[in-house]
Amino acid sequence: MTLNSNDSENPNQVEASGEQEPSEAAGEVESADTVEAADSNEEPEVKPQPAAKPAGAQPAAAKSKSGVSGKVIAAVLVVVLLGAGGLILQRSSSGSRTVKLTAHDMQVIFQELVPPQKQQQIAADPEEKKKLVGEIKKLLAVAQVAEREGYAEHADIKSQLAFQQDVDLNTAYRKKNSDAKASDEEVNAYHLAHPKDFDDFLQGNPRFQQQAQGPQRDELRKQFGEFKVIADRARKEGLDRDDPTRLQMILDRAQVLAGAYLSELQKNADKLVSDADVEQYYSEHPTDFDEVRVRHILISTQPKEDAEDEAAGKDAKDKKPAEKPKTLTKDEARKKAQDLLDRIRKGEDFAKLAKENSDDPGSKDKGGEYDFFRQGKMVPEFDKAAFALKPGEVSDLVETQFGFHIIKLEERRTAANPTTDQKVRQGIVDKLKAEKLEQQIAQIAKDSPVVVPEDFDATPKVAGQPQTSSHRLPGPGRSSSVLDPVSA
Repeated sequence: MTLNSNDSENPNQVEASGEQEPSEAAGEVESADTVEAADSNEEPEVKPQPAAKPAGAQPAAAKSKSGVSGKVIAAVLVVVLLGAGGLILQRSSSGSRTVKLTAHDMQVIFQELVPPQKQQQIAADPEEKKKLVGEIKKLLAVAQVAEREGYAEHADIKSQLAFQQDVDLNTAYRKKNSDAKASDEEVNAYHLAHPKDFDDFLQGNPRFQQQAQGPQRDELRKQFGEFKVIADRARKEGLDRDDPTRLQMILDRAQVLAGAYLSELQKNADKLVSDADVEQYYSEHPTDFDEVRVRHILISTQPKEDAEDEAAGKDAKDKKPAEKPKTLTKDEARKKAQDLLDRIRKGEDFAKLAKENSDDPGSKDKGGEYDFFRQGKMVPEFDKAAFALKPGEVSDLVETQFGFHIIKLEERRTAANPTTDQKVRQGIVDKLKAEKLEQQIAQIAKDSPVVVPEDFDATPKVAGQPQTSSHRLPGPGRSSSVLDPVSA
């Protein structure tokens, strides 16, 4: 059983994406007490962070049905990748928590919690540094509003907050004690002392209820007991006062609260957009509604999936498993793609060559065809090249994170008016909702007393030094046990 999991997309499929559900990791909400950074005279030990594993690449710039735009979701994900340093909680006169980071705190965030590649980008570009600061402030400010409005007192959210706190304590303890276990006696003693805790946990965390059906219930109950015992050990050892753990707990609390707050904003966002707004947007942005139908050939530079070979092996046990296709280097892929482009320029059939050579499983059997899509649905390089073509034209080689593409424009059209096409209307409504929600969030950040300084040392961490932080990147799908945050 796992805490949660994400189905990975096929990395070679360059298909126009449908609209995605918003990320659950919604922005950082401030809590109801002022968090002021403690000054520290002790410089953090500079140690490298392991490179973050890249997520499965998505070709399309998907939009959220909820109306929260990609920028807001990106802002949320900044905090998924970050922690904070050196904070203490202070009660303000208004009773709300405000996070006030020092330059030292931001240096710790930057050097300890930002992935090395991103550190290099931020160090090289002052705008990236400002963006990091701005997004952190935005998320912390939203968090503050959520707690001020009482979200932390909602029964389901309170349960999630308690669970997340124990997750962070387990992570910190297991970071120091990788083989940590709780004995059956300790687990049984916990359940005897807290007979209702497991049922209350299930009640407040519906995603675990299905996993607690039938014979799995006893195993989950045992894991829950061990999980609580380890969290209690961490508290007794004072790990909740350790900067990395304490700050991780602050950030994860904020994530839970922000998720609830933004979800509520999204539910009411339809009221923000009128029919007149939709008509005005359509008339002022006519090119936004151009659609193109294309064929393309992808020569991939990514590792080939062998799932089809495994499936074939199940159906034909006596056959020798097919050898996994070789991953081409960039130079090899470019040369192969250029050879195909030369053949197309000489008159060979594009669809036939796509079927025989394309590495995109989503389109190769259709001769490389993708049906009509609007701008913003594909990765930027592909999108730009496709919309620059005239019907019948074939592009030069187009490089994306997937490899090298050859694109042929088959047809271009303008989408129907939103008064007659509900799909077009809904697309405009979603876009306008997202903009209005972003404006609300930006205003919250502007009015917030949250402090996130820009004048921190953005010198990337020296490579080769071990990492001291027990920071865990929040996110689903990291556990082999339901309640073990670091066993994977």
